[in-house]
Formats: sequence, structure tokens, C-alpha cells
Amino acid sequence: MNLKLTVIIASCLLTVSQTEAGDVFDESVFSELDYGLYWAGKDNEFEKAGVDTQDGSEFYDPAKPTLIYIHGWQSDTVVDQYRESFYSDVNGRPNIDFADLWVDNGYNIGIMYWNQFADESEVKDAEAKIWSTKGDKAMRWLDSNGSYHYGDVSEPVPELLLEDYIWSMTGYSGSDIRIAGHSLGSQVAIRLTRLLQESAAAEEIADNLVPERLTLLDAFFSNWPKSYLGWQWTGEESRELVQEMIEQEDTAIDSYRTSLVTSSIFVGDENEDLHNQVAFSEQTTGYFDITEQTEKHIAAVWLYLWSIDYDSPDVTNNALSGISAKADNELVRQWMSSDYQISQSAGGSTKDPVDDAYRAYYR
Repeated sequence: MNLKLTVIIASCLLTVSQTEAGDVFDESVFSELDYGLYWAGKDNEFEKAGVDTQDGSEFYDPAKPTLIYIHGWQSDTVVDQYRESFYSDVNGRPNIDFADLWVDNGYNIGIMYWNQFADESEVKDAEAKIWSTKGDKAMRWLDSNGSYHYGDVSEPVPELLLEDYIWSMTGYSGSDIRIAGHSLGSQVAIRLTRLLQESAAAEEIADNLVPERLTLLDAFFSNWPKSYLGWQWTGEESRELVQEMIEQEDTAIDSYRTSLVTSSIFVGDENEDLHNQVAFSEQTTGYFDITEQTEKHIAAVWLYLWSIDYDSPDVTNNALSGISAKADNELVRQWMSSDYQISQSAGGSTKDPVDDAYRAYYR
């Protein structure tokens, strides 16, 4: 890998969220600490979830299937008052409000924000907050004046989001919840899902509040052992949690890779063993060139969100259909228990998933 491409890959995570629309949220969510679940409505509107919405609201129906999305690293965004949303036409995204698609398909859809913790110049400092309060930056968070705040948060990010999730979802009466994490947010999604399973096992929450589906979108795990994990890699810890979910809870887990960000020794741990545990899809993003790794990395999100509008894609050399947002949990489990993963073989030069097809190959 040449030096130029290495620099591009190493820096692309820095620019993932810098150009999101900044006028969706009030300034107060950036000047004061604000994290947790926001429900999305049509036309790029959001409402804060919580006790006031748990029995239903304008954007949330407690009987409907539900997708909760968790973003990744958010360097240099809080001062600019930017938050990720489901609509943006920058970084190669289609000009589509993907919340509209999910609402039209009968879903609640929301975002779990942890952006003020995730706004660090070094991705590993944000990553540490997912696993421990004892990383180099502890649990500091950034406000819109550019000031970091220390000492007022005593739990890692997933534990904070767990409490917020329970407040928001206590009135849920449905049976279909999925959590999807992008990039570094995949680690948050893994830990949060496992915490919910443990809470249900301890009879602290109802069983139907536990997600049956976990989706990893171009999941990122940094290289090298971490002191706050007893010198294990974050990828190792994640694999152990995933194995517990599979063996103890039969969780349906699908993973999609779209860039070199997550599979380069210079940036991320490929974590091949984790992908071999789950239903895995390698997606082609030929409409971006090899230097556009930011765009490729972000594509995992919108490709997944868009795929709810289409039937599961064909796999030309296998009787099973491919995995996608439209695929049901049982299909995901079938791929998990098979000897195969899938790789895109058609439709990779167009953004619209309508023409996508795949081939199966041995793990």
C-alpha cells in the first residue's frame, strides 16, 4: 500500500461527519451535555425520546418494529454544532431522507447520540470511552465553546445509553427491535446489546426490549492491545461478546464492509474472526475511486438504510437470498450458521441497490 493511500485511509475517519446539516438541532444540545435516543420523523425532524414519549408520540409508535442507529467517531463536529442525521447529500450520499423510507415501511427509526464523547482528535480516545472510564481522556465531553468537561460522568458510553434506552423503551409492546452501529459505533452497539440481554436475564427489563438483530456497518476496531482492557484488543473483547450473544441469545447479527478503513493494518483491525461468527457481506462501491475512502466508509450506512425498500438481493450460486435490511432475522441466522459469506458481484457501479447481486464464497 503506497504512502498516499495510507494517509487517505488514516484521515478519512476524521471527515465522516464534518459536513452534516447543522440546523436540525437546537444549540442547547451542543452547549450542554446531551446524549441518548432521538426519534426521527419525516422531513429530517427529530424529537428527544424519554419518559414523555415511551407510550407513544408523533414520531414513535410502541407497537411498531424499530431501528435504532448508533453513529461512530465525531471529531471536530460539536463546535460546529453538527450531528449526524438520516438526510445529507454530502460525501457521496444520495439525496434521500432515509428516515422517510423506514417510516413508510412501517418502522420507528431513531439515532442514539454520544457525539460529545466521540468528539476527540484521536479515535482511540473516543474508543476507550466505550469500554472504560480509565482511558487517557477518561469520560470527558466537549461543548460547543470548545471546552472539555471532566469528572461529571462516571460510566462508559454504553452504560449511559442503556439507562436512556430503558427510559425511552419501557412502554414498547412490539417484538422487533434492531440496533445498527456504524464504524466505531459498532462497538457501542455490541456492548449495548449485550448489556440489554444481561438486564433481561436479571429480570430488570422485559424480554421484548432486547434487540433480536444487531447490524454492524463497516465496523471499526483499532489495532493493538489496550491497558484498560487488560491488554486485550477491542476486537477480541467484541468477539467474546458476540459469541455470548450467539450462544446464549441466538441473536441475528449481520455485518457489511465497504471500505479499507476497517481492514488496514495502518488504521483498523480487520477482525476476520468476528466476521466469521456472523452473516457477512462485502459490498462494492465502484462509484467511488480508491482514494475516496471516506465516501466508501459512509456508504455502509446509506446502502443499508436504502435496502429496506427492496427485496433481499439474489445470491447467484446459493439458494438463499442475500442479507440486507429487508432480510428477516431467520435468513440472517441461516447465513450465520452456514459455511459461506457473500460478496457483491453485480450492481457495484450504481448507488441504487435495485440491481445488486452477490456470490457466496467459503469463509
